[in-house]
Amino acid sequence: MNQQSLDEQRMRQQQGDQDVYAPSAPPPRERSEYQELNEAAPATVLVFRDEHKQEIQNYAIVGQTLFNFNPQHTQKIPLSDLDIPATTKANDERGVDFRMPGARDGQ
Repeated sequence: MNQQSLDEQRMRQQQGDQDVYAPSAPPPRERSEYQELNEAAPATVLVFRDEHKQEIQNYAIVGQTLFNFNPQHTQKIPLSDLDIPATTKANDERGVDFRMPGARDGQ
């Protein structure tokens, strides 16, 4: 092994095998910051086909699945479980914009 390889190996051992060039992660947000973000944004309501409702804050729709990102865990909800027209109407009444990907409004 050459001297440069030995130096790199020692540096990795000292840094716990962390990539020397990897940027450091930003500090985690305080819990109160998350609470402020959640309080600032109105909740989106989901209306299910069985007529029960669920309020969510942070979500993404990918393909035929809605991912509900809540602080405890990510919940996967098949879009087929939702009453999309009722969900859209309920959110319109609350002043919340709920749109399905690929949906064109009058275009």
